[in-house]
Amino acid sequence: MNGSFPRTGWRFTVGLVSIAVVAACSGDDDTGDPASPTPTATVTQDAAAQAEEQIRTVFDDFIVAVVEAQSGRADDLAGLFEGLATDETTELNVGIASRYADQGIVRVGEPVISDVNVQVVDRSGVVSACMDESGWAPQLTTGETIPPAEELSTPHPVVYEVVESGGSWLIGDPIEPGGTITC
Repeated sequence: MNGSFPRTGWRFTVGLVSIAVVAACSGDDDTGDPASPTPTATVTQDAAAQAEEQIRTVFDDFIVAVVEAQSGRADDLAGLFEGLATDETTELNVGIASRYADQGIVRVGEPVISDVNVQVVDRSGVVSACMDESGWAPQLTTGETIPPAEELSTPHPVVYEVVESGGSWLIGDPIEPGGTITC
């Protein structure tokens, strides 16, 4: 009987620890520990996916603005690009639309955009797509159709720089696609 008390005490302690471990592991605490770190890879992937989606949306809206500017129906050309394009890109597109207007040219219809690809690195990136302008015909304000330039009569690549500015993504300078993108 002399050695039975320490064994009983040891068994009792091991039993309590086992119960505590099982209880701790099987708890149904859905609130989580606010101090526990969130996996960095998930946050980075989520942030990159969000940035890509924002850029796609800005690019779509930018194309709508370009179409509207060249339609001859817009009074505030620069306003069409506000929050969508850098100042330089806005000036470029306003200049094109103004030259068309001065020459009595408008574009009717809209281009078909496909195969949009976004690449983001930190606070800048590139958006590329295939643009089919065959349904976006230039014509004189008198209604006479102007034959499109040869290179615009079939789908062709368009590439733009994108930059983050003030928490928003903006379409930047057009980039010559070279031979790396085919449509």
